[in-house]
Amino acid sequence: MNIVKIPDPNQPTRADGLNERVHLIPLGHEIDRAVKPFNTYRAERAYVIVVPDNADLDEQMLEKQRHYTKRVCEGLLAAGVRPEVVYCNMFDILDMLRVFSSLIVKEKQQGNDVLINMSACGRMTSVAVTMAAMVHGVTAYYVHADRYATGGDAALEADHGLSIVETGRVEPLYNFSIMMPDAECQLLLCELYRRGQGMTSEDLFDFFHQKGFEGYGELPAKKRNKSDEYSSGSKNRELLNRTNRKYLHKLEAAGYITRIWMGRRFTVRITDAGRYIACVSGLLEGNIGNTRSARPLYP
Repeated sequence: MNIVKIPDPNQPTRADGLNERVHLIPLGHEIDRAVKPFNTYRAERAYVIVVPDNADLDEQMLEKQRHYTKRVCEGLLAAGVRPEVVYCNMFDILDMLRVFSSLIVKEKQQGNDVLINMSACGRMTSVAVTMAAMVHGVTAYYVHADRYATGGDAALEADHGLSIVETGRVEPLYNFSIMMPDAECQLLLCELYRRGQGMTSEDLFDFFHQKGFEGYGELPAKKRNKSDEYSSGSKNRELLNRTNRKYLHKLEAAGYITRIWMGRRFTVRITDAGRYIACVSGLLEGNIGNTRSARPLYP
């Protein structure tokens, strides 16, 4: 792995005004750790990522989360940062990878700079958001606590969250480059993730044709039978060889897919490792598994 030196988060935004500085803040029961960095950092917008209001949690826990979300958004506004609330299943690492990565990819495609606060949330969420940061080459940072709201002081916790930040010490993390499959293989893994039930060679040919992959512009004629298979012949063999060579062999070798054989036919299925790659690719959006919504909390 190569160590990639990350940019200084305190560096001002570009003078041309074309890009924004956007923070992702997965939020647990914290206030200071989410808000205090903006005494130093510059940003135009921040995504505050929280569990949904209808999450399967005790109502008291949900009410506490609403309190922290409200206080953090108020603090961000006071710092000149526009908050946007995003809902995510913070107990499902795949959903977290999907949500974090899709936000990162969307902002990077718009030319914006992305930074990620990995210290205002629980341990599993910190792992997921740091993985997403490293895959997409964006800066993750840790906000050091000076002391903690211990001893059952409810008022202190309500004002600061579980961690009390006084000095505002923020430590950027160094990124390790993580090798991802090529763009076409990522698209295939995402399609396998969406379908869930696997894909036959005919399904693969159709998908590659629809996506405009090179070499799949002309498909063989389909047989008129229940399985709607492509006819055997040189064209079918050519496409199968291309599919094996360009996609299936290397995805199998990496452990991202497996093939279930039925005689001479097979079905391709995604593995658990492949699901991680699909979710962290940033290419999965929409109602897959757990729904996600994003909305400005204030005008």
